[in-house]
Formats: sequence, C-alpha cells, structure tokens
Amino acid sequence: MTPGRRLAIFGACAAFAVATLWAALAWGSTGFSWTAGLAPWDPPYLWAVRWPRTFLAFGIGSVLALSGASLQGLTRNPLVSPFTLGVSSGAALGAVIALRLGAGALGVSAGLLLFPSALVAGLFTAALLFALSGGTARGRLDQLLLAGVTLSFFSSAAILFIQYTAPYVEAFKMVRWLMGGLDFVLPRDVWMFAGPWALAVALLCGLGSRLNLMTLGGVTAESSGVRVQRLTVRITVATSLAVAAAVATAGPIAFVGILVPHGLRLLGLRDYRLLLPASVVCGGGFLVLCDLIARVALAPVQLPVGVITALLGGPFFLFLLFRMRRRALV
Repeated sequence: MTPGRRLAIFGACAAFAVATLWAALAWGSTGFSWTAGLAPWDPPYLWAVRWPRTFLAFGIGSVLALSGASLQGLTRNPLVSPFTLGVSSGAALGAVIALRLGAGALGVSAGLLLFPSALVAGLFTAALLFALSGGTARGRLDQLLLAGVTLSFFSSAAILFIQYTAPYVEAFKMVRWLMGGLDFVLPRDVWMFAGPWALAVALLCGLGSRLNLMTLGGVTAESSGVRVQRLTVRITVATSLAVAAAVATAGPIAFVGILVPHGLRLLGLRDYRLLLPASVVCGGGFLVLCDLIARVALAPVQLPVGVITALLGGPFFLFLLFRMRRRALV
C-alpha cells in the first residue's frame, strides 16, 4: 500500500469518527441542532445523558473492534470475535446474578452491583479459560478457542436458568439488558470504564509487528523472535479485560469485532501496525453511529444498540462465509 493511500484511509477513519461523534451529540429524539452539546449553557440532559452515552459508545466500540482485530491476527481465523472466548457470556452471567439478587438479598441496588459483578465474573471466566486450555505453558490456540466455546455454552445455560426462575419484572430487566444498549448508562460509568479501556488499548495497540509475523504461522513467528505463548497471554488478558468492562457497562453488543476489522481489510488495510489503531478509531465511530440510529430510527422509542449491530452483522457474517468459500474453491 502506498503512503498516500494509507494516509487517505486514516484521514477517512478520523473524519468518520469526528462526524459520528458530532452527529450523535447534535441529533437526538427531540430533533437536530448544529451546536447541541458544544456549549456550557446547553440543557442539562445533554451533559448528563448524551455526552456520557456518546463517549461510552465510542469507547466500547473501539475496544471491541481492537479486540476482534487482535484475536483474528493471533488465531489466523477471520471469524473469531471478542465473544468467542466466552468472557462476554461470563460477564453477562455476573450481571444477571446482580440483577437477580438486587436489593432484596444484599440490601444494595442492582445498579451498583451490576458493573463490579459483571467485571469480576468476566475476569474469573478468563482465568478459568486458561485453566481449561492447559495453562500458559501447554495451552494451544485451538484449545483456547474450544475452552471459550465451552464456557460460553455453560454461561448461557446458567443465564437461561436464572431467567426462568426469576419473577416476571426481573426476568424482563434481564432480557432487556442482554440485548445490549446504552440508554441506561450514567456519567459515573464513563469513569469506571475509562481505566479498563486505557489499559486494553495500551496493551494491544503496540502488537502490530508481532501479529504481522503471526500471519505467517506460529512456528515462523517463534523462529523470528516472537514469544507466542507470552503474546497469547497478553492478548487474551487484554481482550478479556476490555470485553468484560464493555459488557459490564452496556451489555453484550455483538459483531463489532468482526464488522470493523474486516471492513478495514476490504479497504486494503492489512498491516496490523495500521489496522489496530484504525480499528480503535473506526470501531468507536461505528458504534456511535449504530447508537444514533437506535435513538432516532423509531423516536421517541429507543432501540437497543445490540439490535442494530446484529442487523448489520448477520448479513456481513454470511458475506464473509461465502467469500471464504469462494476462495477455497478457487
């Protein structure tokens, strides 16, 4: 790729992110304003609701896309997403347990329990993932993926059991939260999410050169100086932290980790030194755009943003499958 084309793609990514951020602040269910959210005298709801929601949408989208690109480079599997390792299901199980307990069992509101419960459950799932896959010394990538799928099935079964035994109102809250949405976030969620976001981005964005070598195969990468086991641990820990924090904040939001990295690859951006930072920018802009659609499509009714990403991600996933099949037949 020529430097000019590379610069053009990065410029387009930055413009897309800025445009979606501005549109999300300026356009809501009450209409459109060119300056909404940009002045200190704006209505309080813009600062208390729309700004936190927009920033969280950008942050969650960026780490989901970055995690997807990193895992796809590590496993050399284009269909792997941040949800494949089962950490999202584990975090969702922790959140559902918090919703089920709520104030009735512990005397604490479910809202205060939600984020720490989901985050701890997600990180516990990541630790269990390493134990099931044979640990860092003996674990292989295929064992890691298989353990992730197994944990995902177990967590999903536990969630269904809790939903079935819960009272109607609590079961409805669980179903609504599991759709994934940003309509219930609070300003404090921005600060709770900021730490895991910064740590995950710092751990993953500098791995481009090593992931480029991983595309040649694990043996070749190892002979070129890449410590594959250490790289596997670093990526798994960082993506687990990012996904657990994202699910704890907004619920499960699928397909971002597949749509954005593959969209950038279709534009010709295959060098991981460029793909990873571009995924951060475009992933954030993509989820901000999806959340904007969720807010205004059926206003004043607000759709869960997970519904929008699933509507876009399902057909794109099929497109990837047919594309891979066509390449295999050639």
